[in-house]
Amino acid sequence: MLISAEAMKAAMEVLRPKLVETGAKPRGKVVIGTMEGDLHDIGKNLVAMMLEGAGFEVIDLGVEVTAKQFVHAVGEHKPDILGMSALITTTMVHMPEVIEALKQAGLRDKVKVMVGGAPITQEYADEIGADGYAPDAASAVELAKRLVGER
Repeated sequence: MLISAEAMKAAMEVLRPKLVETGAKPRGKVVIGTMEGDLHDIGKNLVAMMLEGAGFEVIDLGVEVTAKQFVHAVGEHKPDILGMSALITTTMVHMPEVIEALKQAGLRDKVKVMVGGAPITQEYADEIGADGYAPDAASAVELAKRLVGER
């Protein structure tokens, strides 16, 4: 899986300029990151690459992203979607903190929130007030397409 992820990353470096050259209008903009306390990024990276391949502009904040960093990025980049990933159960508790911080900043109604990662479920997404949950990268792309279609 690591080799495949690296191959996809290299391919996207070649394809990204070609996608820009086509002049195709991007589907939307996504800010994505892995939760504070979590260094795992293979799944997040796969989602980001597949979103780019589907025509989304992706701003990847990396790993160990705090609520403050997520909110700042949403304010700065004005994305259509905020994607949060967690692989460790102890870091998924930061997801509702981000959603609350978005509310406090007056940004929650301006961005769709999607969540994913091994310990995340649809029930958890509903409980914390996320707009969507995806169990894998392919589902995340379909979810993102649906969410921007709701604009």
